Amino acid sequence: MTNEILLDTASQVVQRSVGLRLGPAQRHRLDYWLHHTAEQRGVPDQTIVEEIAAEGPALQACLDELTVQETSFFRDPAQVAAFRRDVVPTLHSPLTVWSAGCAWGHEPYTIAMVLAESGIAQWRVVASDISSRALRQAATGRYEERQLTGLGEAERSRYLRKAGDHWEIVPELRSKVTVFRHNLIRDPAPAQAAGAEVVFCRNVLIYFDRSDVLGALELIATTMDPRGWVFLGFSESLWQVTERFHLVRVGTAFAYRQAGPATGAPAAGVLSLPDHSNISPGTRGRTNAPVRPPAGLDAGRDSPARAATYADARAGCRPPVPAGAKLGSAHAPSTPSSAPAASPPPPVAAATDQGGGDPSIASLLAEGEAGLQSGDPAAAVAALRKVAYLDPDHAIAHFQLGLAFELLGESRQARRAFSVARAALSRSSAAAEVALEGYQIGELVRMIDHRLTRTSEP
Repeated sequence: MTNEILLDTASQVVQRSVGLRLGPAQRHRLDYWLHHTAEQRGVPDQTIVEEIAAEGPALQACLDELTVQETSFFRDPAQVAAFRRDVVPTLHSPLTVWSAGCAWGHEPYTIAMVLAESGIAQWRVVASDISSRALRQAATGRYEERQLTGLGEAERSRYLRKAGDHWEIVPELRSKVTVFRHNLIRDPAPAQAAGAEVVFCRNVLIYFDRSDVLGALELIATTMDPRGWVFLGFSESLWQVTERFHLVRVGTAFAYRQAGPATGAPAAGVLSLPDHSNISPGTRGRTNAPVRPPAGLDAGRDSPARAATYADARAGCRPPVPAGAKLGSAHAPSTPSSAPAASPPPPVAAATDQGGGDPSIASLLAEGEAGLQSGDPAAAVAALRKVAYLDPDHAIAHFQLGLAFELLGESRQARRAFSVARAALSRSSAAAEVALEGYQIGELVRMIDHRLTRTSEP
C-alpha cells in the first residue's frame, strides 16, 4: 500500500485545505483510495499524491471519498421538534435557513418540509458542502429506498414521488433549496447564506482543530443574522471553545445564539443556560457552578441518555398531517451481557422505578447526564457506573462515562470507558442503534475512535 511519507503528505494537504483531521479509519480509507486510484490509472502512488498537493481535481476526488455522508431524514426528532415548535414561530418572512455541511441533502429537505408547514410566506433553504459528489445528489433530490430512513408515510406521500427505481423530492419543495459548494475553513462568507436566521451545522466541527473550529464559528457568526440560532450535532459542544455563542435550551433540545443584546430575551419555551467561564475541565468532584455541556456531549440535539427521559415529546416531532402518518419511534432496552464494566461495580440502590422495582437504567442515564449538564461530573460518574454494572454492554453509558471522566481530568479512566464502549459496539450495536433514534451507528463509532486517538495509552 502507500508508504507512510506519501500518506502523511496527502493527510496534511487534506487538513490544510478543509481542516479535516484524519483518524486511523480515515487514514486507512485514504491509503486504500490512493493505491486503488493509482492502480486504475497505471501510475505510481506518488503521482496521485502530487496531484492532491497541487490542489487540483484529485484533491476534490479525495475529499469526496473521505468526507462522511451518512445521514437521514428527520435525523434528530427532538431537535426538529424544538425547531418547529419554539424557533419557527419567532421567524419572519423573508427567511433564509443555512444547512452547512448538508451531505446528501436529507437535512435541508427536512428543514424545507418543516417550513412548508409553517405558514411563513417567503422562505428558502441554502445548503453547502465540500463534497461535489454529495452536492450532486442533494441538487437532484433523488434517493434510493434505503436512503429514506426517517420519513413517515405523511412526508413521503406529500413531498416525494416515485421516479423509476428511485424517489425524488417534488419540484415545488426542491425549488426552495439552493445547493452550493463551500469550504468553512478556507472560503469567504457565502453570499447565499447572508442574514440566515437559522444555521444547522451538525457533525462538522468535531473533525476540526480548535483553530479551525474558531474560524468556522467566526464565519458563521458574521454570515448569519446576529439574532439567529445555530444547531450543532450531538457530538459537538462549544463549551470552553468560544464565548461568541451561548447555549440555550429549546424545548427538549439545545441550540446556540450569539452573545449580546441582539438576541434579546428568550422566547417562550427557550431557556438560557448560565455561563461556564469559571469552570475548568480539570475540576474534580462536585461543583456548584453551572456549566455548559462538556466537549463531545450533545449541544445541538438531545443525547441518547436524554432521549430516554423525553419519550412524551416524540409524538409531536413531525407534522400531524395527514392523519395516520407513521411518526415517532420505539425504544428497546439494552441487552446485558458478560462484558467487563469500565470500572468496579458500585452499589445500585439509589435510582429505582417509581413502583419500587429494579433500578431503572433510563433514570440512571438521565441522572448521569444531569450531572454532566450541571457541572457535576463526579455525580455523573456515580450514576453511569451503576448503569455499567446493571448492563455491562451498554455502549452509550460507557461513552457518557468517558465524557464524565474527561471533565474530571481522568484521561486513563476516560480512555478505558471509551474502549469498553467501542468493544461493546463491536459485539452488538442493535440496542445502541435504537437509542440513537435514527443516527448511523458508524457516527458513534467514529466519535469514540476520535477520542481514543487523541488520548494517550494508559
